[in-house]
Amino acid sequence: MVSSRSVDLDELRALLGEWRNGSGSLAERLAAAVEQAIERGELLQTWRLPAERSIAEELGVGRSTVVRSMEVLAARGIVHRVQGAGSFITGKRSSPRTASLPPGLRSKYQMGEYTGPGIIAATVPSSADLPADALTVTASELLDASPDGEPPGSGYHLAGLAGTRRAISAMLTAHGLPTGPNAVIVTTGATQSLSLVFDQALAPGDVVVVESPTFPPTLDLLRRAGVQVVSVRTGDAAVDTEGLAKVALKARAKMAVVTATCNVATGHSVTSEDRRALVRIAEAGVTVVDDCTLADYHPMPQPRPLAAMSDQRSIITVGSFNKIYWGGLRMGWIRSHPTLVPSLVRTKAKTDTGSSVPSQLILAKLLRHHDTIADLRRLQVQRRAAATRDFIGRELPDWIIEGPGHGPAMWIRLPVRDSAEFVAFAYQQGTAVGYGGMYRSDGRASQHIRLTLTSGDDEVARGVADLKAAWSAFPDRRRTRKGNAR
Repeated sequence: MVSSRSVDLDELRALLGEWRNGSGSLAERLAAAVEQAIERGELLQTWRLPAERSIAEELGVGRSTVVRSMEVLAARGIVHRVQGAGSFITGKRSSPRTASLPPGLRSKYQMGEYTGPGIIAATVPSSADLPADALTVTASELLDASPDGEPPGSGYHLAGLAGTRRAISAMLTAHGLPTGPNAVIVTTGATQSLSLVFDQALAPGDVVVVESPTFPPTLDLLRRAGVQVVSVRTGDAAVDTEGLAKVALKARAKMAVVTATCNVATGHSVTSEDRRALVRIAEAGVTVVDDCTLADYHPMPQPRPLAAMSDQRSIITVGSFNKIYWGGLRMGWIRSHPTLVPSLVRTKAKTDTGSSVPSQLILAKLLRHHDTIADLRRLQVQRRAAATRDFIGRELPDWIIEGPGHGPAMWIRLPVRDSAEFVAFAYQQGTAVGYGGMYRSDGRASQHIRLTLTSGDDEVARGVADLKAAWSAFPDRRRTRKGNAR
């Protein structure tokens, strides 16, 4: 847990930087600079800011300016002012922006229900183009033996069927992460994998560093765990691993959660050289969780997973087959140091006595075709991405597509201050698209939308056309100039 300390004036001045630049009153600019330092993980929960009079003298502004800026931060729940004691960082963030979304769409985000019209916020591939022979389970396989001749027995296999664990470990080894079956736990997907890791490794009050944007379920699980989430923004490139490492060590973080290969929103991947900073903090004792859920969408050859760079107990890798095979499969995995598997299995046993045997048998068969399926999925989303880029460039020139074009989604910046209003408007017009603010670990508003590419070619083309129609009908007064969008 973060220990309380006082921030000295020299440190605060350095953290605020050129805070006078920007728009709004001096008080608003000062409040924004403090908030940005909190977002970067440079000002942490329970830390006390200098006295308002001292801040005013140090910055060369009136005391009333500093008082007003603290009032703004207090109203946002970012600082807590104590009479006679000072202002303390609360570590709280605004709840993810759902207030502007219509009830139907807001409930889908809150309840995790991703069904609706048009392009969905989190669609997954269809099973239609998977090998048909791999999608069947015979009575003999189910009741007598798995594909490699091992009886499933009672069906209660906490870590997963031995044959399925072998198949997963073989796939990981072939992709550059040497893994034995005793290092693998079969789960229902990345969400369960992360839930087990968080339940086993974290306690309320622990500090967890998370890149932003990231998977919304990851954020939900961390909030439920009662930890302090420190956000490190990725900007226009992959996450700054050196900056993340500094934040993690300074904050005495218990864990860092990263998507080193194929960020869920931008599609960016951390370079091999930059991954070393993440390995270093693992060697320093920070548990590093490498979420490889979308790694198969990265063009071959893929970057080496973090765990392949160092055999550290504190590097845990998780993944899912639901995003690359089919959502209805409900299969994922945890790869950890073998010495950690028993404790993770005990945690799993509290709520789940074993993943579905039929699904595991099907997974073992699908894994024989893994590279072929992954190649197909990459080609599908690349084709849809190219068509969507052409359409947006021609029909929606003020929309900016960010990221390298990897992954099953596109991260698009709109010329508005907050895309929530457009997401709500588009939904009312009959199409649903992902709201960027749901992917931000700092809970702030976002100019971005996330457009998924895992539906069929015609569905994606139709959805983009529907978004264009919605944008054309979107009231002009809600737009900002492209140059002012940030």
